[in-house]
Amino acid sequence: MMAPFVSLALKVSEKMEFTDKNARGIAMRFCKLYPPEKIGRIIEKAQMFPWWRNYPQAAFMKAIGIINKEEKNI
Repeated sequence: MMAPFVSLALKVSEKMEFTDKNARGIAMRFCKLYPPEKIGRIIEKAQMFPWWRNYPQAAFMKAIGIINKEEKNI
């Protein structure tokens, strides 16, 4: 049986269309750190960028920064 964050990371990789191992590893790390609700908000924010399909890893990382900043200011 795999850990819950592993299945979440696989779903993130699929939704964000990550193709390289580095991007999947980053998704795995952040899925281990953050709850699923926050990961969902990160994916939504990342997919708002018009360039996210060309640079999914960069969009994911930028969205993490934006969500963290929003939470910090609340």
